[in-house]
Amino acid sequence: MGGDRFGVSLAELARIQKDWQSINERMTEMTKKVGRIKEAVAKAAATDLMASQLAGVVGFGVVAVQVARDVEDILKRTEHLQQTKERLTKEIGEDAQKIKQVIKEYQEIERRIQEELHKKEKQHQPPKSPGGGDRTGIDSTGPGHHKDHGGGGHHQPPKSPNEHGGDGGGDGHHSAPSSEGKISISQVNYGGAGSWKSGKEACTDYINKVLDMKGITDPKARANWMRGMLTIAERESSFNSSRWLVNKNDSNAWGPVQSDGAPLHSSRGPWQCIPDTFASYHEKGTSTDIYDPVASCAASMNYLMGHYHVSPDGSNLAAKVPQANPASGPHGY
Repeated sequence: MGGDRFGVSLAELARIQKDWQSINERMTEMTKKVGRIKEAVAKAAATDLMASQLAGVVGFGVVAVQVARDVEDILKRTEHLQQTKERLTKEIGEDAQKIKQVIKEYQEIERRIQEELHKKEKQHQPPKSPGGGDRTGIDSTGPGHHKDHGGGGHHQPPKSPNEHGGDGGGDGHHSAPSSEGKISISQVNYGGAGSWKSGKEACTDYINKVLDMKGITDPKARANWMRGMLTIAERESSFNSSRWLVNKNDSNAWGPVQSDGAPLHSSRGPWQCIPDTFASYHEKGTSTDIYDPVASCAASMNYLMGHYHVSPDGSNLAAKVPQANPASGPHGY
């Protein structure tokens, strides 16, 4: 961070503090020397020249008086100089300590800011894949990953989203398809959490079903969308894992609590739609349940095309949306 956040260079302050401390040390030494000079001058001032053997020398009395006056004046000046140096030494020492304290305070503020930024990054950091590993790319062959063969070709959609396995979920709540495209946020329902299968295979089926629904049959276009939507699903919900179905901690988590126990505007489902987006980009013929993976996937694709201007064939998906790019680090979207 470097300390420039507040327009202050901590390195420069450290140099000033070091110079100030050096001056303080030299002033302390000088004060000691002035003290010794003062002692010598005081001794000279106390000497009675008229009692010396030179007292009988013609004119010596006048010289002796002048010398006495000069010595007295030097003594006064030395006294004043010593007092001034002692005061300056003290003030410089105090200033050096103040600068040191300022540096500590700035460093503490920087540390707290770093902690807050780290907390926010962790809140927005997508979960790791259930299989572990550091890579989030679709084509990763690391532990827990299976080589993806893309989404090319026209696939017969599964009879039910639950036909294929995964790491959780089962038959449960299913909302009836809506004949409307865009819906109001009040029409969104939240009763399907945990009702659909999770895992990469299940998410692949959901995406294929949406691609069929949208009439996207070109193998290359399907592969583009499959790659990008699987990447998002992995990063946003670890492929619809029950652990990541709803985010109650990020900046979207506000509003009255809904039937699923989460604030109204919380991100939900495998592609972590917020209800506002889900409603605005709802796909005609899909359910109004935000947890329905097919409805969530369709709404997310509509959002990507509408908001980020992703082409219908998905050719620019990775370029427009880093979160959908397996070669890019995780981002929000």
